[in-house]
Amino acid sequence: MASIMENFSNPEIDLTSLPNYEEVSFHGISGNYLFKAVFQTGIFMLFVFAAWGAMFYYNVNPYTLWISLVVILLYFLFRFWNTYKMQQNYGYALREKDILYRRGFFVNTTTVVPFNRIQHVSISRDVFDKFLDIASIQVFTAGGSGSDLSIPGLEPVRARELKEALSVKITEDES
Repeated sequence: MASIMENFSNPEIDLTSLPNYEEVSFHGISGNYLFKAVFQTGIFMLFVFAAWGAMFYYNVNPYTLWISLVVILLYFLFRFWNTYKMQQNYGYALREKDILYRRGFFVNTTTVVPFNRIQHVSISRDVFDKFLDIASIQVFTAGGSGSDLSIPGLEPVRARELKEALSVKITEDES
């Protein structure tokens, strides 16, 4: 036991020597994903306005009615604007040892998943995705209870290429 502790070392890592993910050129996602997000927000908006209409029908206090309408309109204007701005920031990139996914507008998030942590990769397409000719790819890692990375709005051919590239990288890491 003493010999194991004598050979143990844990030197500090020079942070400047680590690769910088901000310098990577990210690939964007399909513009059809923006249409999907706007459509889904529009459907939600219809339900909210139906609830507001019920308030109007039942003669709710006019002051409350008009204040709620202004709040609803401001919320949906912000939501549509934010959806548009987020579309511009979605991106993914493959590097030699990992995959990166960038998203967000006000709060930018970049997820880095090393290939040696990936268990499997899947592609999913719901009915609306098929209509819009887009797909999502899910990357599952060791120890995760669900997909640890999901990249939406990819063209189906691009999703298959990305899945194949990840599968090759996973196989190389296992060797």
